Amino acid sequence: MKKKIVHVTEALGGGVLHCVVLLANLQARAGDDIVIVHSIRPDTPSSDRLDALLDARIKRRVISMHTGIGVHDFAALVRLVVQLMIEQADIVHLHSSKAGALGRIASRLLRISDRVVYSPHGFAFLRRDISSGKARALISIERWLHKLGGVLVGCSRSEARYAAMLFSPRRVVVVENAIDLRGFGTNATHRDNATPTICTSARVTYQKAPWRFSALAASLSNRRKVRFIWLGGGEAQSVEAWIDLRHVELSGWIDADSLRRRLSACDVFVLPSLWEGMPIALIEAQAAGLPAVASRIVGNRDVIVHGVTGFLANNDSELFAYTRRLLDDASLRAKMGAAAREQALARFSSERFLDGFAKIYDALSNTAAYHRRGRARPRRTTAHMEGYDR
Repeated sequence: MKKKIVHVTEALGGGVLHCVVLLANLQARAGDDIVIVHSIRPDTPSSDRLDALLDARIKRRVISMHTGIGVHDFAALVRLVVQLMIEQADIVHLHSSKAGALGRIASRLLRISDRVVYSPHGFAFLRRDISSGKARALISIERWLHKLGGVLVGCSRSEARYAAMLFSPRRVVVVENAIDLRGFGTNATHRDNATPTICTSARVTYQKAPWRFSALAASLSNRRKVRFIWLGGGEAQSVEAWIDLRHVELSGWIDADSLRRRLSACDVFVLPSLWEGMPIALIEAQAAGLPAVASRIVGNRDVIVHGVTGFLANNDSELFAYTRRLLDDASLRAKMGAAAREQALARFSSERFLDGFAKIYDALSNTAAYHRRGRARPRRTTAHMEGYDR
């Protein structure tokens, strides 16, 4: 049965933008009535670009939601309550922390918590640029918000495991992130580069630890002939502070098609992030047939099979050693790259992504129907803990 689905997000850039656009477009093409309620931030694409990214049938509504906590949240909450009253959605899908907080409070006030889905896209309390006290406060807030209702959907098994351990295993499920695989083909790419190319793909931000990539480039460039490319751009101040342009080429912003072509010409993908949800860039690199070396953190460890599709590094020394090992062994690069592509094509399809959320939405719709008719509740939705990283 077709549904009216309202997606609410304060953040609309990076991985959140990718997931919201992918899911909303798939739902619109399937015949659902889709509305996206979002805020405007510095990293939010222009209105024209958003219209180009989204299916023409999708409607957008703008509500100001600030990242930080303050009195402005009361005004945002009122506007969101009014908007949800107007939309009368079958499902309200909240994305990222701020919309997740405001949306769950608004839904509780409107008594529609049994129709709410919350996708954190990387918990804020995992950030490495905040104090331990603030992280504990954010955990307490998330725990309280979870009690208000709704289903929490982890974008990786590690993220769902955190939610189940810290909040409750009730109403926690997993739908792994996905990409549109059509641009990556089905055959392995044969690379015969005289000068191996190591790349990463991200905006130059603290989260992505660009100084680690620069240090790796400086160290390996002094030992052998190798290219390092950062696929993406960033604020001039961040680039100046963290990117060593003597050893790292910076592409600047590139579109999705160009990114796929550039990835296919590289040999190794490196992602030394400080925290992640489940990085789209890493999934895309694996789909392009690149073996990867990444920091062993939530999200990264859910994509890479250590020793099979790439390596997970515990520190800078391991990041260097694993990257050098791949540079020195072309046959290992080819073997791991083929395994990475095979896994990505099997795990991260958009069809699987749409189906995962459709099942959650259907379960919520059935629950809401029972509640409206005053019948007993159906069985609760819980996380399946088997196979989670320990």
